[in-house]
Amino acid sequence: MRFSIIVVVILALIGLFISVLPPPEVTPQPAATNAENTLTIPDSGSYRITNIAVFDGQQWHDNTELTISEGRIVNPDTVTDVTVIDGQGGFVIPGLIDAHTHSWGNALQQSLQYGVTTSLDMFTDTRFFLAKKGQRISLDTVTEADLFSSGVLVTSAGGHGTEYGIAIPTIAHPQEASDFVAARLAEGSDYIKIVYDASASHADHKGRFTSIDYDTLAAVVRAAHAQNAVAVVHVMDLASAEHAAKAGADGLVHTFGGTPASDELIALMKSQDMFVIPTLSILASLAGEGRGQALIENSAFSSHLAADVKHAIANDIASGRVAEDYFAIAIENTRRMYEAGIAVLAGTDAPNQGTAHGISLHDELALLVDSGLSPTEALTAATYLPYSTFNLGERGHLRSGARADFIVLNKDPRTNIKHTQHIRWIVKNGFQVAAYFDTQTTTGETPKTGMVSQFNTDLKSQLGGRFVVSTDQMMQGNSTATISHNAQGCHGNGALKVSGTVGKQFAYPWSGVFLMFTESMDAGYNLSNFKRIVFDVTGTENVFRLMVLTSQTGRPSEVNFTVTGQCRQVSVNLSDIGGVDWTNVTGIGWVAGAATPNFNFELDNIYFE
Repeated sequence: MRFSIIVVVILALIGLFISVLPPPEVTPQPAATNAENTLTIPDSGSYRITNIAVFDGQQWHDNTELTISEGRIVNPDTVTDVTVIDGQGGFVIPGLIDAHTHSWGNALQQSLQYGVTTSLDMFTDTRFFLAKKGQRISLDTVTEADLFSSGVLVTSAGGHGTEYGIAIPTIAHPQEASDFVAARLAEGSDYIKIVYDASASHADHKGRFTSIDYDTLAAVVRAAHAQNAVAVVHVMDLASAEHAAKAGADGLVHTFGGTPASDELIALMKSQDMFVIPTLSILASLAGEGRGQALIENSAFSSHLAADVKHAIANDIASGRVAEDYFAIAIENTRRMYEAGIAVLAGTDAPNQGTAHGISLHDELALLVDSGLSPTEALTAATYLPYSTFNLGERGHLRSGARADFIVLNKDPRTNIKHTQHIRWIVKNGFQVAAYFDTQTTTGETPKTGMVSQFNTDLKSQLGGRFVVSTDQMMQGNSTATISHNAQGCHGNGALKVSGTVGKQFAYPWSGVFLMFTESMDAGYNLSNFKRIVFDVTGTENVFRLMVLTSQTGRPSEVNFTVTGQCRQVSVNLSDIGGVDWTNVTGIGWVAGAATPNFNFELDNIYFE
């Protein structure tokens, strides 16, 4: 789907802060707030959980036990000095694997808090991926899911994936395929992801994106196989899926709605042992199905959702361009592929709009059951099948030798797949880690006053920190900005003046000013006792954006405000800025966007009340 990497747009917003702030490092601490969590896993050594039912990734074993030593599942006969834990009739499943994500910021931490112990990324900044890749080897206690990634995807100049401000290599001809694939694998990619659109692969195509042609698609698949790499293809329609199968791809990383899958496609996929990652969660968001809102209002997660998670899943894409039966056809296409014996893997395409890392995979399992899979088959789609398909090693199953990544549930998911939401413990590398319901975040300092600055003599803030320029240049954009003190201002006693240009080099440009409350993203101010932020502003007439960043997430929340040529007071209710944990706000930005190529504005009398 063309929306598949909408999430990378947020990299632009994250980039707004990368230039002035270090990456977030929030270490969750167990707080044992789940009433059903009465026992804990030992911090170290060997232990055995008894009185449990265990799903090993393929089949269930009732009234059994699980032995863990040095971070791995072991044969119980190999260890003698163990701590015995009564599992109290719990249900143990392998740590879940989300087979389609896009990761940066706190994505891996958030995933683990919902029991997703491994994430298969389908395009992210290579720098992020390589920084995390080594962690998946460790058996130490960690606070993040393991990451596997395609790194840079395979696309054409002007194709899908090039529009997000990350400079990436592209491919134009079949003759380039072998070297292109070799370069990706040399960078560290675990598999090859190809973007292909049959309708955009012709020279006379007039749409927004170009696409590689069929010959290049087939050449890349052959090159990947020659270099022992799995090749998956991002498609958005039937014709593209048929071409991908004809080219010999290993799998499709979306199903599609709108058009029923053809018998020819299904037969070809089956004959070639292809798999599909339907990503029904994002297709539901595209169709406006309201799945995220249902998780907020009526799920085991409802009473423990962080502000940023609620904000991420609350509103669907709800595109008006898809037919009313789009999602029903996507479900039916998944059903037909499954019934034909095609392997179905669970993936969400998080964190696209309407989805979030970790939590959305639980709903994806429910959608797979709606598509005809049994609850146990849905669990296999999120455990053993990703492990065996992508050669992940040590994870996705609970047999002897596997790393001890597992979830202990309070309810049996065989009777209702939504019981995966009833988490008692999450274990990673043999260590119990904080689940979504017992993660504690730091509360910032409570300010004595709500005054930020009146700029009477300089640009200092009374809440500490400093005002800094922030633009899209770190995302290869060409926007510019300067900030200065204006002795006059709206009231003749000083103001902060921001002037700049918003360029066209980055698809989602910005330029403006950011107020850092502290020099570190793990500390800020507790503003939860305030109701609104107020400031005076004048300048270039247009709509600007107010952005808020917290220690909880690298993703800023935002709301628009209007600037006119006359001084006016703007008052924004804090409750209108979704996804913010107001107990630890690390900074606020005022920025212009693409609609204002040349701008200036003055800020004065900024305060919270």
